[in-house]
Amino acid sequence: MKERMAFGIDFGTTNSIAAVWGTDVQRQEACPYAFWDDSEGRSRPHASVVWYSPNAAAVVGNTARANMEALGGAMGHRFIRSIKRDLGHEREKEVLGGQRLEPFEVAAEIFRFIRIHAKNAAILHGKEMMECIVTIPVTFGGQQRKEIRRAVERAGMRLKSFLHEPFAAMISHFYDPDRKLANMRNSRVLVFDWGGGTLDVCIVQLSKDGSKIVELAHDGIEDRAGDDFDQRLMAHLRAGFLEQHPGISDDELEIQGNAKDRFWLNGEAGKIALSRLLKTNITTANFFQKDSVIYDLQATVTRQDFENLISPEVDAAVRCIQRCLSQARLTAGCIDHVLLVGGTSNIPLVRERLEALFGHKVQVANEPDAAIARGAAIVAAEGWRPFNAHSIGVTLSNGSFFDVLKEGVLLDAESSRRVVFYCTDWRLGSANLFFGRKAVSGDNDVNHLGEVLQVPTKREVNHEGDLDRIVADFTVTPDATLRCVAQSSTVGDLVQCEIHDISLGLNLNDP
Repeated sequence: MKERMAFGIDFGTTNSIAAVWGTDVQRQEACPYAFWDDSEGRSRPHASVVWYSPNAAAVVGNTARANMEALGGAMGHRFIRSIKRDLGHEREKEVLGGQRLEPFEVAAEIFRFIRIHAKNAAILHGKEMMECIVTIPVTFGGQQRKEIRRAVERAGMRLKSFLHEPFAAMISHFYDPDRKLANMRNSRVLVFDWGGGTLDVCIVQLSKDGSKIVELAHDGIEDRAGDDFDQRLMAHLRAGFLEQHPGISDDELEIQGNAKDRFWLNGEAGKIALSRLLKTNITTANFFQKDSVIYDLQATVTRQDFENLISPEVDAAVRCIQRCLSQARLTAGCIDHVLLVGGTSNIPLVRERLEALFGHKVQVANEPDAAIARGAAIVAAEGWRPFNAHSIGVTLSNGSFFDVLKEGVLLDAESSRRVVFYCTDWRLGSANLFFGRKAVSGDNDVNHLGEVLQVPTKREVNHEGDLDRIVADFTVTPDATLRCVAQSSTVGDLVQCEIHDISLGLNLNDP
């Protein structure tokens, strides 16, 4: 282990948490130390909620979440949650006094809060979290990663690298401080990480000699997760309220003020309760007012009601698993372990569907709320550096595949390179670079990544020696993407694109 203290952060849609690991921590703890919120006498992660109020600094975490019920929608107060979903999109957030913030600026408040909260923990002895690894969903693109980097830097830290969330969870669950991951040699693990914002499915394999761990395949869904389940349940409750009160029309039932935030909080609490109960009561006081009459929302929801609401999403999750298995050319029987992570994975219907596929192999991650942050801290402390697990390249006109980012190279600037191609068909006025990735290590089949870069070229060629040269610079960015900047030798117009869908691997030998 290289680091005396190293940090990992799980920046989540619903909750966020940091962890620390290293030689200094190992003397005191048997596993990475998670910086829980213990303010109410129980350990829990920090709510990813930011509260902007008049004449005060932003308040973050469970304190902000607790005040949503009383002050949500009240004049002079603004609560922002699930900001992770807005990263990479042009969705400015209005806070107070007409001030508008970009999503990364709101996210920075969460990272700053996590850093300050960790600083006050006794285990750090006054040291600060100045550098960290941050985990991301497998579906996150370059712009989203870039905004996380900006948020981390705005919060006063340096981003060491990114790590896919399910990858981190797997490492945390199977890691042993002495044997590392030796007990998992030649094992395949399917990680099913379903939280508040995204579904991530990842198949990970440790090499026979225990020296490397790689992603065989990954897939995900960005818009079918816990937050969406909340919305489905709230729509169901709203419809039931209208049935109970026929004098109120659908058009006029507009939930105002703090009732909107209280409705969401109560709906989310009901959803969570249905993971352990067969039915629950959901109440929102002062839900609606009409003609000076105040109406409360009161409803009983059964687990069966809820499962009927989310069944299409669970079906989509199973299809996501099947796509991932297909990409890796595996069947369910080839998987040794199935690891469940994320709050949405606690829903009984979800576990039932996975057990129908994989049987007894399904297990819940150790302390799932902290597993991802702990995995990131382990990678940071061990000094395991990410590499490209499957070759990325360009399909040439003769059907052959030319590597531009080879399997096994580190994902850093030193792996950047310049390549020269020739345009053999000038009739279109452009040379088209088709990007793909080797499907399986050692296999010749290529999965196209959907990226095509059109490089403008001249339209007439008199002889073979007059063919346009295409000079392409491939650069590994700090955001773990592959940027291609290309131009022809004659036209000279620069064009570029970024490839985000890179499968990760980690070298477990001393770097």
